[in-house]
Amino acid sequence: MRHLVGLGLVSLVYFVVWFATSKPIGYAPLFWLLTFSLGFKILRMLHEWYHYVNVTEPLPPVAQVPQFTVDILTTFCPGEPHAMVVQTLEAMQAVTYPHTSYLCDEGNDPYLRAVCERLGVVHVTREIKVNAKAGNINHALEQATGDLCVVLDPDHVPTPDFLDHVVPYFADASVGYVQVVQAYGNQQESLVARGAAEQTYHFYGPLMMGMNSYNTAQAIGANCTFRRAALDSIGGHAAGLTEDMHTAMRLHAAGWQSVYVPRILSRGLVPSTLGAFYSQQLKWARGAFELLFEVYPRLFTQFSWRQRLHYAILPLYFLSGLITLIDLAVPIYSLAFSVYPWHISLPAFVLHLTPLLGIGLLIRYKAQSWLRDPSERGLHLAGGILRVGTWWVYLLGLVYTFLRVRVPYIPTPKEGNYRNEFRICLPNILVIVACAVAVKYAGYVDWSPYSRLMAFLATCNAGILMAAVVMGQHVWARNLMQDMGSEFMIAILSPMVRVVRTMNARIQSVAAFVAAGSVALVAFTDVAMHVHAESIYPEVYTWLLNGGDKLRVGTQFTTLPEKLPVQFTAGSDSKLLAYVSSEEAPDVAALNVTKEVPTATIMALQKQGTAPLLTWQAGTSAASWRAMAVALQHIDKPVLLRPLIQASSPEAYRISWQAITQEFKAAKATKVLWVWTPPTTASVQAYFPGKALVNWVAVPCSVEAGSAKDAGTAYETYRHQFATSMALHDKPIMLLLQDVVPENKQVVQRVAQRYPEVKAILFPAPTREDMAPLLTNTKKSLLLSAFTK
Repeated sequence: MRHLVGLGLVSLVYFVVWFATSKPIGYAPLFWLLTFSLGFKILRMLHEWYHYVNVTEPLPPVAQVPQFTVDILTTFCPGEPHAMVVQTLEAMQAVTYPHTSYLCDEGNDPYLRAVCERLGVVHVTREIKVNAKAGNINHALEQATGDLCVVLDPDHVPTPDFLDHVVPYFADASVGYVQVVQAYGNQQESLVARGAAEQTYHFYGPLMMGMNSYNTAQAIGANCTFRRAALDSIGGHAAGLTEDMHTAMRLHAAGWQSVYVPRILSRGLVPSTLGAFYSQQLKWARGAFELLFEVYPRLFTQFSWRQRLHYAILPLYFLSGLITLIDLAVPIYSLAFSVYPWHISLPAFVLHLTPLLGIGLLIRYKAQSWLRDPSERGLHLAGGILRVGTWWVYLLGLVYTFLRVRVPYIPTPKEGNYRNEFRICLPNILVIVACAVAVKYAGYVDWSPYSRLMAFLATCNAGILMAAVVMGQHVWARNLMQDMGSEFMIAILSPMVRVVRTMNARIQSVAAFVAAGSVALVAFTDVAMHVHAESIYPEVYTWLLNGGDKLRVGTQFTTLPEKLPVQFTAGSDSKLLAYVSSEEAPDVAALNVTKEVPTATIMALQKQGTAPLLTWQAGTSAASWRAMAVALQHIDKPVLLRPLIQASSPEAYRISWQAITQEFKAAKATKVLWVWTPPTTASVQAYFPGKALVNWVAVPCSVEAGSAKDAGTAYETYRHQFATSMALHDKPIMLLLQDVVPENKQVVQRVAQRYPEVKAILFPAPTREDMAPLLTNTKKSLLLSAFTK
């Protein structure tokens, strides 16, 4: 496991360094929201890995264990099933280690009082009911006198040898409590029960075993055995919605040790309906946030540094409600307003994220060897779907904490009402509808590659929420499960199940090899692509291949200016089209070629890192094509060439373009990148020369004089036609602005937010001497480098 986690850390650094240096900011509000979501997920993953490499299983003391007096307590609240409580009481009495059993009865129920008398259980009730479960237990402890006390939930049935596996650890006088696994026996009752149980498997397996290594094993509301002296030292059970975690925090702060015994010594009931599960999760979320914001600061100085980290991170599980809201809202907002959070190369993103995801899954898979029951292994899809569908409940717990809204302590319902739960699913249903409307709307107004990615994410979100809604429709789900259990379906699915099991066994055996191989393969691919690009184009020009990850800014020169601030270095009399230094050079400089090719000017531009864009009236003469190709064949750095062709028909246009490109290929002018401008706004695809013969698409645009309004008035006409052509989807777009306006900075920002496929925008050259230079984006913040006056 340590080797796998090491590889995971390498892949994480590999991704984070790339992401931090790729300048991916698109529409800033959405960018920071998604980055926060991504950071939270990485933190959660690191938190799990930290526990995986610290997994320990405690060994009981080998010395003589002193005899302890023990009290076993369980509780009852009016409305809970009598049969369930009686079963637990009978199991408590069957525990073989000498003890005294107590029922803490909040309802003073006559029937249970008679059962206690029959079984020999001490029946305790109270008149003043304060502090809910904690107060009920503390009231019973006023009568109990044992050295140890076991707290059981009324739905948890202990095994006869329960105390035999727990008591020995108290031979160490510093141990304040011992917790065992909280397992369940009703996972098969419903899809909700299955999902709720799956969410606990890793917590009671490798996570709690890791907590055991640095004295932060959590006390859970059931199956926890306390040293009475430890409880008395903190004033008894701590009150609150999450009284178990509160009690553990106070015991750790007081210096007591905790032990986690990874044994299943009882089985209880997990919520089996959405109503019961949501009620439980709201109570836990509200209680956990209250501990984080109110109790944790008061106890901070009394914790060890590892305990401080633990109690700061553990409650953040319930922050997943806010994170899921971000993940749901960002694609919807992006599709509705045609703005995109990340302006990065999608293939590059996948390339760098794949090792992290792959190794993360392998680590998670390998950690399943620490699950407490072999039946717990698997994909745990039901648990994941249920967690996503509970986002609004977790979010409500966070909001209630800030608004200090009181949530009553109500025991989790133990008997399911197995009807279709539709109303409680309304928040998820509304989000599903919003996702569908946003995807449909984007299909009409903006079907670019980025919007398609957002539509894919929105569709996935809607699918997961739909599955969460279906989990609550118990009648439908039960009918479906009955159909799946028919002999016909079993005959169909059995071979598939056997294949999956075989694959699981093989994957387990080669997990480390696959993990190491994935890192090596992706790293090799990344380096190979970089080396290949560098062998063709210098690093400063690699963005010309696919547009890069940000918006470039350039200048259009109709004629070469006679006077410029900087002259080229000695050895050339060419004028340098830059201002002050190469840091202030435009990314692209557009020149009109009328007669001779300005090779000296092209070389001067390339020396300072500016890509030349030559606009050329190609005509119909093959000799003129050949002369241009010969003039460019000795240029050793890339040149953008934009031929303007006059043709009588789309077919003739395409034939001419193909002939021009063949002429350059024959002349071995290999550094030319072809920039295509549709000759008409109508029938764009009819004039398109072909995907292999075009590197960029340049579109002339206008901006309203004196304003910074959308620079896409003319581009929109082209854009809708580009969206219908798969060949044009991966071509970077260049906007050639026709107006000189002072608000270039605002224009750049507007274009970057609305049109992520636009990778370059070229402004007309300044015509007033007092206009500030147009700065490059190379080492400046994205979109903040254009002149403002």
